[in-house]
Amino acid sequence: MRILACASPLEGHVRPLLPLCTALASAGHEVHVATGPDLHGRVRRAGLNAVSAGLTWAEAWAALPSLEEYAAMSLFQRGTAVFSRIIAPTKLLDLERVVAGWQPDLIVHEWTDLAAPLLAATLDIPSVTQGVGLLPPLAIEQLSADAQPLWRSRGLEPEPHAGVFRNVYLHPVPDRLQPHARVPSGELQFMRLDMSAVEDARLPGWVEQLADKRVVYVTLGTSRLFSTPQRFQAIVAGLLGLDMTVIVTVGEHLDPADLGPHPENVHIERWLPLSALLPFCDVVVCHAGSGTVLASLAAGRPLVLLPRAADQFENAAACLRAGVGRVLQPEEQTSDAIARDVKIVLTDSGYSQAASRAQDEIQTMPSPVELVPVVEVLAAPPR
Repeated sequence: MRILACASPLEGHVRPLLPLCTALASAGHEVHVATGPDLHGRVRRAGLNAVSAGLTWAEAWAALPSLEEYAAMSLFQRGTAVFSRIIAPTKLLDLERVVAGWQPDLIVHEWTDLAAPLLAATLDIPSVTQGVGLLPPLAIEQLSADAQPLWRSRGLEPEPHAGVFRNVYLHPVPDRLQPHARVPSGELQFMRLDMSAVEDARLPGWVEQLADKRVVYVTLGTSRLFSTPQRFQAIVAGLLGLDMTVIVTVGEHLDPADLGPHPENVHIERWLPLSALLPFCDVVVCHAGSGTVLASLAAGRPLVLLPRAADQFENAAACLRAGVGRVLQPEEQTSDAIARDVKIVLTDSGYSQAASRAQDEIQTMPSPVELVPVVEVLAAPPR
């Protein structure tokens, strides 16, 4: 079976799709992953074939002011417009060129890649949508409205919800965070959001020496919008007053030296393999991005959440309801407040117990490997 996988050109959207793609490839299927060219290295390191389709995120964001009504848009509308009105039209043209010489039997895509379900509709083939976090009804409503002209440009009446729920929606969030999740059409199937291993990725030797120490891990994700040296410096400044080891990953776009000098109990890296690192950590301080939240809970680690934009506020609110962490709103995110909440999470066992319960629930969800037969049946020709 030929499978075309599509993801928006962001690390947090490409990486969650790779385990399912790898499982399908291991089952003998031909899998091509279409995304922006700056994410091809990540795809290839997972052992998959990368196909160039669409813009990079930097190019897409830079093109956003070209929209006539840009000045009147809210930040939310600008965020959805990048996916629906900037990335999708350009990517659709590239995907149409791809399928002219290599027609897939099935399309798999993450939920913000709106060119993918439209392409599936034009080819009259099934599509599988993978979520990367909570079901976002408001965002999908806005994306659906924005995408309608693109559907009509291909002579098709727009499908409900921009085609996101055409067949099967793979939902990675445990019921504890989003009780009774439902999709408006199609089928919802839970799937554990396993993170694919990065070839040759190793933890530094100093990590092994942390087994008997209290450790806090700090990340603000991979987006330049949310992770700046100043934000990291404010977080670390507060944590220095605690008797803990502090591990910080700043992302590929920053140099650890940008954070300035630091004491021996602070370790700053660009990137570390999260699934290997989290077992050494006691608490995670992060931006409430979906990938980091779900990875932390899969490891049973409680959280201190510092949301700023996008889906981060919804993720933080869900974690607060589930009792797996504490939340500081943007105006509250001072060095002292962050240190205080880390100390509370560490001393109040209720947070770690709630995180352990979330971990148990996540472990009961099917893995990408276990869901390969579900995908195969969907694309199998009728007998």
